[in-house]
Amino acid sequence: MKNNLHSFLDQYKNKKIAVIGLGISNEPLLDILIKHNLDITAFDNMAEDSDRAKELKRKFNVNWAFGKSYLEKLKGFDLIFRTPIIMPHNPYLLKEKARGALITSEMELFMNFCPAKIFAVTGSDGKSTTTSLIAAMLKTQGYKVFLGGNIGNPLLDHLDQITEKDMVVLELSSFQLIDMTVSPDIAILTNLTPNHLNVHQDFSEYEEAKKQIYRHQNFENQIIINGFCEEIAKDFSSMKGQITWFNQRYGSTSHCVFLQKFDEMGYEDRNSIEFIKICSIDDLHILGSFNRQNALAAMAAVINFVEPENMKKTLQEFKGLEHRLEFIREIDQVKFYESSIDSSPERSKNSITAFIEQQKPLVLIMGGKDKNLDYRGLGKIVATATDRLILCGENAPLIEDSVKNESHLIGKSKKDIQIQYVENYEQAVQLACKIARPGDSVLLSPAGTSFDHFNNFMERGNYFKEIVTQLA
Repeated sequence: MKNNLHSFLDQYKNKKIAVIGLGISNEPLLDILIKHNLDITAFDNMAEDSDRAKELKRKFNVNWAFGKSYLEKLKGFDLIFRTPIIMPHNPYLLKEKARGALITSEMELFMNFCPAKIFAVTGSDGKSTTTSLIAAMLKTQGYKVFLGGNIGNPLLDHLDQITEKDMVVLELSSFQLIDMTVSPDIAILTNLTPNHLNVHQDFSEYEEAKKQIYRHQNFENQIIINGFCEEIAKDFSSMKGQITWFNQRYGSTSHCVFLQKFDEMGYEDRNSIEFIKICSIDDLHILGSFNRQNALAAMAAVINFVEPENMKKTLQEFKGLEHRLEFIREIDQVKFYESSIDSSPERSKNSITAFIEQQKPLVLIMGGKDKNLDYRGLGKIVATATDRLILCGENAPLIEDSVKNESHLIGKSKKDIQIQYVENYEQAVQLACKIARPGDSVLLSPAGTSFDHFNNFMERGNYFKEIVTQLA
């Protein structure tokens, strides 16, 4: 582990440190703090008599604050590590900050002391796929790569293994970025649409959180920006890093741009409109135009580090990620897919559009927990893709309203779309089997989070896959 991290933590000997949230990433953080013999209190809203709390007490010799009112004990601390879901404007954090406490996070600590070059990806959609593609391309080139953030493993306790020659690739959420005071060497912002408005105060706060990924860059850094995303693109004059566009340039030809031309993908260099091909869209095995945009973003991010033939090789070998338009199986000429990651209307629009682009007839299973998001535009895409919609979840009425209000935009009436409600996924799959025809695809695309019935989207996707896998 690097001496500068040691030096930083040594400043807090004989001072009080708080670690809020005992998720996956904060456990390695606790280990490191304990090794420095610091005065630590760990906070979590789990019940003190729960099995998980008992396990943590056995594992870590620190002070504890459990229960629903756990943050009431957050008083008099010098250094506070917040968990991403606890926002900086939390009143308890604001009081401690006003009193002089330094508020940071495990991820900010890692980024400050990591010796390797850091690639970091954020955006409303496509983060995990773009992050994975960047890591895979760097590995194909021969680099030793560490993958972390919202994808992969916590990396703070790997600092002693990471060298200046290595590459680190991170996926970062708005919750992690919102108060970040450090930016990556190469920042990638895939897109920006309303999301997580059940946690953020408004869309403006969400947008500003995403922009933190490049706010603290210097002129030697790089920023990869979606030229279709005007909310971010129009901010390009304030960006210090060297800009590379994907999809299109926003402004003059003074920047490189990665784009798709007909069935080819490649780039136009600075001050040029000559197209240099890297691969064909047929080289990609991931569905949808939105995934081609993710591939462009990844290529733009690694252009200075990876040879074009290794980019192409990676794209040819990349089969996509679990729970993202994942093919499950085919039964009686009906293909089953799940895209449990579709936790917003915008994500569902992208997934459903991938089937429209390939002219694949669909039976749709939708519904999850709402995040105070806008469903406009979803109904038109659903009505274009299918005449058979199965709804199961808290936001089902919102999806139905969108379909009924927008089906006329493509010349369909409300009666042209068969909308049926079910109580669970078992019933949804049984119904889908009844109404699907040979050549159809059945797609789970919830357009909401999993928290109405499941702990996370992985659990939801795995449960759906298990039901489909067990079909006779």
